[in-house]
Amino acid sequence: MKKKITSLILLFFLIISCNKETKHLVNNIGKTIFYEIEFQDKDKNKDIYRQSYHFLPSQKNLIPVIKNNGELIVYLQEINGISKIAIKDKQLVNTENLTRDHDLKRVIAFPVSVGTEWETEDVTTIQLKMGFDRIYNTDLPVKLNNKIISTNENILVNGNKVSDCIEISSYGETSFIPGPPLDKIKIEIISKTWYSKELGVVRYEREEKSDSATTGNIYYNKTLLID
Repeated sequence: MKKKITSLILLFFLIISCNKETKHLVNNIGKTIFYEIEFQDKDKNKDIYRQSYHFLPSQKNLIPVIKNNGELIVYLQEINGISKIAIKDKQLVNTENLTRDHDLKRVIAFPVSVGTEWETEDVTTIQLKMGFDRIYNTDLPVKLNNKIISTNENILVNGNKVSDCIEISSYGETSFIPGPPLDKIKIEIISKTWYSKELGVVRYEREEKSDSATTGNIYYNKTLLID
């Protein structure tokens, strides 16, 4: 779960306003931001840890970011939105090579206005547990339907009020048949993300729900640590 959920974490450090201003592309160069992560498994066991992201110098419409585990992520601004790319060879190249050699994942579609919708490919992270010694990752592909539902939300983050956040709601579902004696299991993914044009992603919540006790429900919450 910790490795899978990386798609919607730093987006609005890249957000560009409707009049094509680019000030948000450079504000965080050389900076490191921190998030507190809370994960709850099907047995309601909680794990709390932190993640950090360091912003490298931008290259035209690209912004590279290094996670605390060494993973390199690049955000690419295009006409229709912003896409996320996980770099395989750890080398930044031109836009043409990035789009040809790597899988792009749209993390937001333009225009940034209520009602804008788009689809993304995702993967389930919920586990199938049978007894104490048989644990399987589901890793099922699923399409998420994303929609901007607000552009002026006010939320509290660690006791700090963050105004005019953009809220995105995402939903997807899939199913699989693990085999006898189990019947088909349905899995739903429900998530919400709140962005601030000044702070970036301030909160991300994700829940994976199933209709079987062998998979249960899991919950993931990511919150920006504000000074």
